Amino acid sequence: MANVAWIGAGLLGSAFVEGLCARGDEVTVWNRTASKAEALTAHGAKVAHSPGEAARGADRVHLCLSDDAAVDGVLALLEGHLRDGAAIIDHTTVSPGGARARQAHLNGRGVPFLACPVFMAPANARAASGIMLCAGERELIEQSTPLLSAMTGKLLTYGQDAGVAATMKLVGNALIISLSGALADALSFAQESGVPPEDAIKLFEDFNIAGAMGRGKRMATGNYKPSFELSMAQKDLRLMIEAAGELPLGVLPGLHARMGELIAAGHGQDDLAVLARDVIPKKTDA
Repeated sequence: MANVAWIGAGLLGSAFVEGLCARGDEVTVWNRTASKAEALTAHGAKVAHSPGEAARGADRVHLCLSDDAAVDGVLALLEGHLRDGAAIIDHTTVSPGGARARQAHLNGRGVPFLACPVFMAPANARAASGIMLCAGERELIEQSTPLLSAMTGKLLTYGQDAGVAATMKLVGNALIISLSGALADALSFAQESGVPPEDAIKLFEDFNIAGAMGRGKRMATGNYKPSFELSMAQKDLRLMIEAAGELPLGVLPGLHARMGELIAAGHGQDDLAVLARDVIPKKTDA
């Protein structure tokens, strides 16, 4: 049974604590809003009055906070309270630069550190499903793998650079967030065109959007041989925007404008994958 300190009892953090307690770990929790930490006593957790108190004697300290500033603030409060060898494991979604700076700072002080952001809803955290990303010192990853694997369905490791794990988390969230915005736009123009949103969304019971990731591979390799020409894609976006009428759109107008820039630069006959043109130049043999 491990002695775990958990800092941050929001929706995800609280669910992680519930899962750890259910699996027999001894967990001490601190949260800025004390009532959220106190609610976890029903699951067997102890409540600390400060991050330092939570960390005293802990085998490892998990952070599950809101942003870079919150993580930096808590780390400052932890100084002088960690036992020798106790690792800090950060599950917060943060900037790549922030993750690298914290890794350098902590490792320079002899404090083991892993960046471990997750793709999980609270239910996943309770059930140890979902995905956890991990980067940090190789030996520490190896030592921590059994513990971290018990918290997730899949553990993906990305070497020693904490900034890589932070970047990969943002890569995943970019797709989640932009896809959610695109779906909201699609439902807007569908309803304005007389199709109820509930009916429109049923399309995806048969139309599997996972196939679109094949275009992602073409983007990553700079292969813009056309199968869906950019000029045709922009035409379709124009039809969508027109169909939405006066309803607000969050994603499609900006994408339409970006396509216009690329078409003006001579890429109208290239594949839609050319949207990545400024990142990955076109293959000369494509």
